[in-house]
Amino acid sequence: MVELLSPAGEYNSFLGAINAGADAVYLAGNMYGARASAVNFETDELIKAIKYAHLSDRKVYLTVNTLTKNDELEKLYDFLYPFYINGLDGVIVQDIGVFLYIREVFKDLDIHVSTQAAVTSLYGAEFYKNLGAKRIVLARELTLDEIKKITEKGIETECFIHGAMCYSYSGMCLFSSFLGGNSGNRGRCKGPCRQPYKVNGKEAYYLSLSDMNTLEIIDKLIDANIYSFKIEGRLKSPSYSAGVTGIYRKYIDFCLENPGVSPVISKEDSDLLKILYSRTSTGRGYYERVNSKKMITFEKGAYAKVDEESEKKIVEKYIENPVRIKVDFEFEALSQNKAELKAFLHDNHLISSVAQSLQIVQKAEKLPSGEEEIKNQLVKLGNTFFVCEKCDIKIDDGFVPVGLIKSLRREAIEKLEENILLYKNQRKKDCNKFDFDGDFKEIQNFGSCDITDNSDKALKEIGKPDLKEIKSLLDFNVKCSSQKPFKRAFVKKFDQFEFVLNSSFFDSAVVSKEIIENSGFLNTLSHVSKDIYIELPPVLRSLNEEYFKKTINFAKDNKNIKGLYVNQYDALYLIKSMNFDKEILSDQNIYSYNDLSAAFNQNNFDVLTNPAELSLANYPSFEKEHFSVIFYGRAALMITANCVLKNCDRCSKKNQSDKYSFVDLKDRTGTDFKLYAICDDSLCFNVIYNSKATSLHKYYDKLKNLGINKFLFVFTDENIEEMYKITDDLTEVFDSFKNNVGYDYTAYHFKNGIL
Repeated sequence: MVELLSPAGEYNSFLGAINAGADAVYLAGNMYGARASAVNFETDELIKAIKYAHLSDRKVYLTVNTLTKNDELEKLYDFLYPFYINGLDGVIVQDIGVFLYIREVFKDLDIHVSTQAAVTSLYGAEFYKNLGAKRIVLARELTLDEIKKITEKGIETECFIHGAMCYSYSGMCLFSSFLGGNSGNRGRCKGPCRQPYKVNGKEAYYLSLSDMNTLEIIDKLIDANIYSFKIEGRLKSPSYSAGVTGIYRKYIDFCLENPGVSPVISKEDSDLLKILYSRTSTGRGYYERVNSKKMITFEKGAYAKVDEESEKKIVEKYIENPVRIKVDFEFEALSQNKAELKAFLHDNHLISSVAQSLQIVQKAEKLPSGEEEIKNQLVKLGNTFFVCEKCDIKIDDGFVPVGLIKSLRREAIEKLEENILLYKNQRKKDCNKFDFDGDFKEIQNFGSCDITDNSDKALKEIGKPDLKEIKSLLDFNVKCSSQKPFKRAFVKKFDQFEFVLNSSFFDSAVVSKEIIENSGFLNTLSHVSKDIYIELPPVLRSLNEEYFKKTINFAKDNKNIKGLYVNQYDALYLIKSMNFDKEILSDQNIYSYNDLSAAFNQNNFDVLTNPAELSLANYPSFEKEHFSVIFYGRAALMITANCVLKNCDRCSKKNQSDKYSFVDLKDRTGTDFKLYAICDDSLCFNVIYNSKATSLHKYYDKLKNLGINKFLFVFTDENIEEMYKITDDLTEVFDSFKNNVGYDYTAYHFKNGIL
């Protein structure tokens, strides 16, 4: 079984997708969708879409895939309930707090984990499956071989097959957010990756990926046991949704009917796909490669515009003439008896309805009603979802008024629609509304990632929230900490590491892959007096799984390593499966946007890291010993599978001494973003850092008054002289609440937050 899943940003797109052969459609309401600029659906329109889809034996999935603040989480019940009771088939979710809320309140609603959650391995897929997910929408960066490692375990997966591609791992991109407050995690990305950038004096569109087009390898995707094939494009036109769906439907059906036979794509279909709103170049995405300069547009990408004739044909075929549900009628009107109309589904007569007149049929005084006359009235179903396929009429010498025929037809169709929907939606109409208790501060412990059987490294059960045993979390407002501030430095270079070890300002250090591989690391580690933590690579995939395991075992066995920082739930699952018994700490992409996500994460990590996009006013409730704040450091704006250095012909693999390097990445205004390239034999990736460091020195007193006493300092390309100056300034901040520093900085999101 293969599901073809199509996008709909408006109702005509929905109709076009359904009529072109989509098995399911994904769309958004007026809240919580990751395409805020799409037209999207109002409540009545969305319910209408669900009904039409179910009458056509199709499904509707609702995107609820933005990171969600507390005040928005309070509104989630009222938003979802109308769709839930009308049979919504599933929700697509990123936020772990939203996930938990829906799982507990709307218990029989399928939850699909969004590609925004950046699930990149079997470990992440199993984590979410055991948490209660029905389906995992995998990261677009995975190869077919990586996907097979997940699908062969019986996990239901969804993968993109066509459309625009993000340069960053989805859900890990803060570029648009920091450049103008338009967060991709909130559905408002402005696409700064589609602009030109300059590297080593060369300017090109280095961050602009070609659109995906997998039609030529659709048989290989089917063989990989992917369950759902997803077309990107909720911001695109109805003709795009319909046209692309129709073409993929044709070739998917061919492959299913002819297993083992590769499809031959017609020139007409290939040409049509190229003009249906695709960028200048297209490719097959990451399915057949880990990265490649062939995936980049380099020159300014421009959408091809579909010609008027092609668009007219698509609109006429799929939108103006929607597919109708076939019904059969049996009409009986014998004189001196009540008239009766039975309606059946054409292909399933078990689903039916009956409409009966209140009055008996009178014998005709002149001419009796004729079969053709009655049939002409019965088949007039223009404003409904139905079309009459067969009409049996049984009459004698009675007279049946036209008004009565119309009334019976209307009643029979309305009842049939209700019966079809009832048959396909057995969902209970009640659900357990969560009691937020006013300010939404009473939240129970929301379970932890606890592995009870390590023989097969499987997560047997993750604790579920018990809403009947609600306990109050720490009061958020005023809990001034009298403890000494705890200061931890993240470092990328060995000389930075040595500086931190010798500085009286820092209590501990967090080292990265580059430092661990330095020849002097083990010797230095053997006699350190400060706590040392390891920051695992930001993304876990089967390609670098062995490095993860090696590093985790090293941390477990070395008495001088206190714990691990992780960036994904994928890594958390792996660490737990390896019986790691030291500290596990969350990096910045483990998002605690609301009280539910914070409560869950507090049970799974010894210390949480603050979300980089939230203002102080929007911080979730937390227990102070579980919470740390990035006090200084460049924010990581992108984590990417493609390598900018490789794409501009300076691959660091060619020079082992240059495996880990910082490069200037300049935009059109000359703003200098720092690109950190990690190029090795297991898995290359880039991290693009903000042009300015975030610094919260002006807010130290407020943070301390909230009970926060764990502060993180993230160093990237700073040299030792710069580190001395920064540390001197910060020492004065902590010793005397100094408000001025000598380095360039921003407090952008901490001060203003995001929409």
